Amino acid sequence: MSMGEKVGARRLGALLGAASLVLGGLTFGASIAASSAGAAAKFKACVVTDTGGINDKSFNASAWKGLQDAAKKNKNIAISYLSSTSSADYAPNINTFIHKGCGIIVTVGFLMDSATAAAANAHPSQKFAIVDDAPTVKKGTHVLALQYETDQAAFLGGYLAAAMTKTGTVATYGGMQFPSVTMYMNGFVAGVRYYNKVRGAAVKVLGWTPAAGACSLAKCDGTGTFVGNFTDQTAGKTITAGDFAAGADIVFPVAGSVGLGSVAAAQQAGKGHSVMWVDSNGCVSDAADCSWFVGTVAKGVEPSVRDAVLAAASGKFKAGTYLGTLKNQGTALEYGGISIPASVKSQIATITKGIESGRISVNPNSYPAK
Repeated sequence: MSMGEKVGARRLGALLGAASLVLGGLTFGASIAASSAGAAAKFKACVVTDTGGINDKSFNASAWKGLQDAAKKNKNIAISYLSSTSSADYAPNINTFIHKGCGIIVTVGFLMDSATAAAANAHPSQKFAIVDDAPTVKKGTHVLALQYETDQAAFLGGYLAAAMTKTGTVATYGGMQFPSVTMYMNGFVAGVRYYNKVRGAAVKVLGWTPAAGACSLAKCDGTGTFVGNFTDQTAGKTITAGDFAAGADIVFPVAGSVGLGSVAAAQQAGKGHSVMWVDSNGCVSDAADCSWFVGTVAKGVEPSVRDAVLAAASGKFKAGTYLGTLKNQGTALEYGGISIPASVKSQIATITKGIESGRISVNPNSYPAK
């Protein structure tokens, strides 16, 4: 399968493996229609978004797409969502869906950790899946953590950015500083440093300096530039314009819909400025701006959420942790609307195999900093 294909089209079979638990204690919705009262009730699959909203063109939209894909595959699944406008909405939205009898509730993002854990502890028969987090649950086998080693694909994105820059400077910034964000940034820096090492270059990265030591899903430290949320597109535009003024020509926002501000800044700066998108293929989620994307560092939110929902609906839900990697296609580099030389694509294909085999480290501290 080529790297240019959408992550959303791939199957993450790990969620539907032979080792599965029988789903119990589900509450089903109302009958489909009065004329088919004898038919089986619909299985309800529900998603609570983070504050970026359902149309953030990033991880919230990807989670919703996962539910839509599940409903297309299994016609007995009914889907719905609630958008959160602030963190105060998390718990009420989750509880609304519990009371509506959702068979599985998908929550989106690290910020929903506490609300998801509290609801899971209070309702041990309620199935949950959470994107980008692994909440601590006191009891039960009813929570699936969907996590992704995005530093692997971000390494490829950093290498691509280093290969494509004309100014010798690229940049990244985040929405908020927690591991699921900084893991992307760490991998991006590692890819640039690796490019410098193997190509004898000196490309600089603005916006993130990794801390010493290895990065993990639980801890990925460093210092860098952060917006403080995932909604302020004006801040994203300001940060990106500043990066362009400092000499960068490619910017990688790890900030959900805030990244649309980076696209606006690239458009304002004009030809020769571009964006590396995040989470969901930019040329699909934001097709109108495809020509400004050098690529996307994607995570397999759509297929992992889809498979979690299908497993729950079929009685094969498995709690625990799903870990997306390059090898199982839970994360990937996808090319954008900017033409990439065949030689660079060939190099990235070789590097991908090296990361998958463990021969190439994605730790930026494995390579000299320039």
